[in-house]
Amino acid sequence: MSKKPGLIIRPSKLNSGDKVGIVAPAGPVNKKQLEKGLEVISEMGFEPVLGNFVHERSRFLAGTDSQRAKDVMDMVRNPEIKAIFCARGGYGANRILNHLDPKVIRKNVKIFVGSSDITVLLHYLQLKVGVLVFHGPMIAGSFGRAPMKSSREQFKNILMGKPNSLYCRRAKIFSKGSATGKITGGCLTLLCRSIGTSFEIQTRNRILFIEDVNEPFYKLDGMLWQLKEAGKFKGVRGIVFGEMVNCKPQKPEEGKFENILADLFPDSNIPILTHCPIGHGKEIWTLPFETQASLDTSTKTLNLKNCGVK
Repeated sequence: MSKKPGLIIRPSKLNSGDKVGIVAPAGPVNKKQLEKGLEVISEMGFEPVLGNFVHERSRFLAGTDSQRAKDVMDMVRNPEIKAIFCARGGYGANRILNHLDPKVIRKNVKIFVGSSDITVLLHYLQLKVGVLVFHGPMIAGSFGRAPMKSSREQFKNILMGKPNSLYCRRAKIFSKGSATGKITGGCLTLLCRSIGTSFEIQTRNRILFIEDVNEPFYKLDGMLWQLKEAGKFKGVRGIVFGEMVNCKPQKPEEGKFENILADLFPDSNIPILTHCPIGHGKEIWTLPFETQASLDTSTKTLNLKNCGVK
């Protein structure tokens, strides 16, 4: 099925008491972290419903490709489920794409949240299906690992249609300025993996956010240069980098992350913030794709025009 160009369907907002589906489209799930994360979702006032195969394991995956895809599609088809939250990332979301049914998903649009390896699934759902998705905390991999007090509040508010402005006191300004554009992005490794596929990230006229975890500087440098050489920084309105958790030089002489950016953007005329709570940190913003936003480095804010839900 091909969607109409430029037409993105927004899901309905959540209400207190709504049932939400929990799926594991990628790597195996830690049971204790999942239990803790489920408690967080329940405390928010939602009723979590586990997919049938969430606790499965097949090598480095949370069950077979068909099992993981079936959990996603079962939640899509279930009229009682109002949102789908991913348990964790890891690896494997790309392997289930051919098992999904775009036509059924588009007829049963609901909130879908994930990050890390789920980046590929988010871009597939946006570009191939035409539905608005959310990059944000995962149940076991995020809420199950850290308290995330402010992230919990923002996650709940945005999915319930309550607008908010995102501010990060610890953010660092690499390039000053302000910009307006639609939001897109995700984990750097997966953004690079999307290049050459039917769900290749589209960045022109966008505010692009980029994050990653556990990568040495030379790999970050290589992946960012791949994006540049693929034209993904052309026409970008602004860039927001996450905390790049545990991404560090292998030797002191390899420099700082800012040195990598200085080589990439020697004469930057776009606003660029770094060290924002996106991706794998102790706090994680929930960001709706293809939603208009304003970035202002002077105030270290990202203001969303709407919540992405209707």
